[in-house]
Amino acid sequence: MNRLPERWTLLRPGPTTTDPLTGNKIPGDPVLVPWWGLLQKRDLVAEQAEEFVDGHVSERLTLLLMPGLPGGTSRRDVWRFDGPASVSDLVEVNGTVTVQGTPRVRRPATGSRRPAYVAAIVRHSTDMRE
Repeated sequence: MNRLPERWTLLRPGPTTTDPLTGNKIPGDPVLVPWWGLLQKRDLVAEQAEEFVDGHVSERLTLLLMPGLPGGTSRRDVWRFDGPASVSDLVEVNGTVTVQGTPRVRRPATGSRRPAYVAAIVRHSTDMRE
């Protein structure tokens, strides 16, 4: 399979530190893992987005990723779209999506049994922050 056209970055949780006064854990800066993928609509005929508050929209999409990501991808991962802007009109550049459920490895039905891509159902919301 050819490389997928969109640049994505996996935002993995960074190392935590402990607050000396309270003893609470403080999250560190995220570890950035650049990767290739393709964001697609889940269903071509159904309504994808729902507006839950004035101007705030949430939608469920499918993110296809190249196989072989170091450490893999899992539930609740956060991915950031890095471009190019001309490729996808579903998410703005630097927009983030959150994985919903377990990503699935997809293989061709015939021929090679090597993974072709990893499919993950993701949620994009206009009010979601990194």
